[in-house]
Amino acid sequence: MNKIPEYGPDFEAVLKLQRELEAESDRGAILVASAMIEEELRRLLDAYFVPGASTPDTLFDGANAPLSSFSAKIDIAYRAGRVSEQLCRDLHLVRKIRNDVAHRPSGCTFEDPSLRDRVLALTKSHGLYERSPKWAARIGTPTIRHQFAEATSWMIFFLAAERARTSHLPARGREFAYRMSMDHDGLKE
Repeated sequence: MNKIPEYGPDFEAVLKLQRELEAESDRGAILVASAMIEEELRRLLDAYFVPGASTPDTLFDGANAPLSSFSAKIDIAYRAGRVSEQLCRDLHLVRKIRNDVAHRPSGCTFEDPSLRDRVLALTKSHGLYERSPKWAARIGTPTIRHQFAEATSWMIFFLAAERARTSHLPARGREFAYRMSMDHDGLKE
């Protein structure tokens, strides 16, 4: 079995995603990136949990499914140990950014104060520019839009890489009451 490197299976996917996001409007980039993150979270959780017994999957599909929301997927990924507390917090930040633009009646830009502040919080949280001062000096201060694309593409990349490293939980065998018999002196399996 090939071991997946810590940084994931396909670094080129990060660069490709960043190029794709550049072709979108600000609102489009936010909606596409957050939808991709939510789908990668689902795929990661699906790779981790015991496979579902039905199609559609009652855990994820349908209005009343316990993991139908972006928020629930983020929280369970953290509680299942698939993402760190810091990434959990940042995924919720992306979700809030998505909700901000999804519920606005008109367009938005990354320069809107609430979006700008949340993207700057993402940037500060991951700390890539602070840990890479030579690189940051060479590329200059990226736009807020680029900072969002950078943060979300790394999230998607990590989630996909984590999925590749994840194995399903084992299905549980039948409990004793489904195997035992009362036809003997005492209980007997």
